[in-house]
Amino acid sequence: MRILFISSSPICGEISIGNTFLNLFSEMKDVELASIYTRSGMPDSAVSKAFLVTEKMIVKSLLKGKGCGQEVEIVPRREQERLPEKKSRVMRFLKTTRWTVFFWAQEAVWKTGRWKSAQLNKFLEEYKPDVIFTVFSGTPFLNNLVRYVQKKTGAPVAVYAWDNNYTWRMVRISPLRLIHHFFARRSMRRLAKTARTMYVISNVQKRDYEKAFKRECKLLTKGYNFDEEPAFGEIGRSPLQLVFTGNINMNRWKSLKIIAQALQEINKKGTVAEMKIYTATPISKRMDRALNVEGCSRIMGAVPSSQVAQIQKDADILIQTESHDLKNRLAMRQSFSTKIVDYLKMARPILAVGPKSVASIAHLLEHNCAVVADNAQEVVRALQELIDDPQELREIAQRGYECGKKYHNKKSNDEMLRKDLFNI
Repeated sequence: MRILFISSSPICGEISIGNTFLNLFSEMKDVELASIYTRSGMPDSAVSKAFLVTEKMIVKSLLKGKGCGQEVEIVPRREQERLPEKKSRVMRFLKTTRWTVFFWAQEAVWKTGRWKSAQLNKFLEEYKPDVIFTVFSGTPFLNNLVRYVQKKTGAPVAVYAWDNNYTWRMVRISPLRLIHHFFARRSMRRLAKTARTMYVISNVQKRDYEKAFKRECKLLTKGYNFDEEPAFGEIGRSPLQLVFTGNINMNRWKSLKIIAQALQEINKKGTVAEMKIYTATPISKRMDRALNVEGCSRIMGAVPSSQVAQIQKDADILIQTESHDLKNRLAMRQSFSTKIVDYLKMARPILAVGPKSVASIAHLLEHNCAVVADNAQEVVRALQELIDDPQELREIAQRGYECGKKYHNKKSNDEMLRKDLFNI
């Protein structure tokens, strides 16, 4: 079965969408993977063929009258980690500001239709996908690309939703953003009608989307093999090593700031616990001041995806955060952080700081497999209890591993996904 991913980002382990897609299909037999993507980067070597088309390529095509898009030569994983990282000030600015006018300009470039090129058509004709698998995106041009590929190839579409990007229950002040969201919702409804199968990432999203789209949605999360015996970490180390891995945008860094403040209180008489933050998120001066605290908290920067598992395994406590502010709380209400499954697999206790209404925090609370706190005082109290009774760390980790075995078992995921895709 030939599966074609369509996404903005390249399918690679360092990016959450790619990490999840690779996890879902990593052990599925008789499957070949290909990718079409719209943002510069190199796909994982598990992807056999890839095609890239960006706004820059479209603009060049308009100016020079040449074809648009190119097939990408996949570089082996080890060589990818040795490649120098290209940093763009423009891309960093666009990611941090996220002004609506930029999204409108992006959509205008894609509206030219230059991306419907001979190169893209040739790629589709040669690959001949059996199934198109894509994220349920709030980006109209990406949804138009999916629908174009579906019409060209006749392949059925499976969509996977994990962001709260359809609802009107969001904080939007700008009229421009309201207009953009109106058209984004329209493109999502069109894609939902095209899709033969629809997956969601949380029970909250399942309830919302089944009501919105009047169709069955299936719950699907990242999974691992939880049948083997868990390897619990050493109990009672000092100082305790708290580790966060992932993005700290959307004000998640402010929840990490709460932990840093709590550690300052706990460490007044000496360092008994410290936090390390591994993230590729661009760090502002405010973040730097809040999270680089001598003897308490350090920003370690980005690391290759191949090193993340060992970093998590070496931790005493793994950290999950969500934002407290209304805008981001509503934006993440349906979302389930994929790294939670990584944490459960590592058999390490989880400290979660964030609102209990967000799906990822609610999941941990429901299954009693994390220490959940809302503010610095609660974090101080929780960490002090764990320091005084380190055996509680083992018990939390044990409950987490059992939660992973019951709700995030890769074998069950694979069976459902394989059956669904072969059926369509």
